[in-house]
Amino acid sequence: MRIPPFLLLVLLAACDSPAPAMMGTDATWITIDAVQFSIRIRGDRAEAIRTNMMPNPSIGAVYPRALQAMEAVSGCRVIEDSLRGDVAVMRADLDCG
Repeated sequence: MRIPPFLLLVLLAACDSPAPAMMGTDATWITIDAVQFSIRIRGDRAEAIRTNMMPNPSIGAVYPRALQAMEAVSGCRVIEDSLRGDVAVMRADLDCG
C-alpha cells in the first residue's frame, strides 16, 4: 500500500520524537496561548516540541511560549541565554536552585 505524499506529510507534521538525549523521558503536554507543546525534562535540561500547526510560525511567536511551557512543567527558571532551537523544537538549560 502506498501512502499519498500529502498524508505522509500530515503524519510527519504530528511527529513528537525527542532528541536522543531525551529518549526514554516521559512527555508532558501543555498549551500556552493556543500553541501546544510536548515538554521533556531530564536533569537540568528541557526540550519543547511544538505539536500543533501554526500559520507562518516565527521564532518571536514561539520563543516566549516555549520558555513559559518549560518553566510551567519543570517548576524551574529557564536560563534565557541557553534557549536555542527553531520554531518546531527548542531546548534550554534550567536553573532549579
